[in-house]
Amino acid sequence: MVPYQQKVRELAVYRSGTNDPDLQIVLVHGAIDRAAGMIRIARRLKQHEVIRYDRRGYGRSANAPATESFSQQIDDLHAVVADRPTVVFGHSYGGVIALALATQRNSALRAVVTFEAPRAWEKWWPAPPPDDVNPADAAEHLLRGVIGNERWDGLGEVVQQRRRAEGMLMVEELRAQVTRRYDAQQIDIPLIVGVGQQSGDRAQRAASATAIEGANSRLVTIAGAGHAAPMTHPEAVAGLIRIAITDAGITN
Repeated sequence: MVPYQQKVRELAVYRSGTNDPDLQIVLVHGAIDRAAGMIRIARRLKQHEVIRYDRRGYGRSANAPATESFSQQIDDLHAVVADRPTVVFGHSYGGVIALALATQRNSALRAVVTFEAPRAWEKWWPAPPPDDVNPADAAEHLLRGVIGNERWDGLGEVVQQRRRAEGMLMVEELRAQVTRRYDAQQIDIPLIVGVGQQSGDRAQRAASATAIEGANSRLVTIAGAGHAAPMTHPEAVAGLIRIAITDAGITN
């Protein structure tokens, strides 16, 4: 299937791979990202139908009506999934959204995969930026921490300004996570919890806690990876999804 774009609930949705009525893989990006950030994973899953989408406020969904409602994020993912058998993968905040949909026991989901989904309601998780911090500065600080100063400096002024402009949305999404949004104890489908070997103690603790809660879960550490694994280690991330497909008993 040649990659193409369509609109679902005013969101830009991209489909690629092999058309398969029995399985689709949906990739959900995190904060200050877009569907393009998932493309390296999609390219390693060409034998499956892969759906990526720009979440509300990002990429080509930037003009979709913005919302501070977390339930809107769930509704958007539900609309993208529709009623087709799905393995969903979420990175960071995208993982929170994927886990929340799985917590609701969405009947279309066959397995859920996350990579470093935060547990921001925990006392040991850092608080969102306070009101006196410029959201644009907070966005730049976060991205520098994830991709490194050298790569940030090489983005170019136009891209840097776009990312900084997403700071307000990023802060809203960080604040939305202070309320607990998912409970892995309620997830009865296969759950693959990924974490990078190079990621910090909080990421390790969060991944371990979520995996322990899940009744049918695995904790998988990606060697040499940090939080940006979908970009730096896409084959390993695709491997997490393949594990989920196997654990779900999907044979195609």
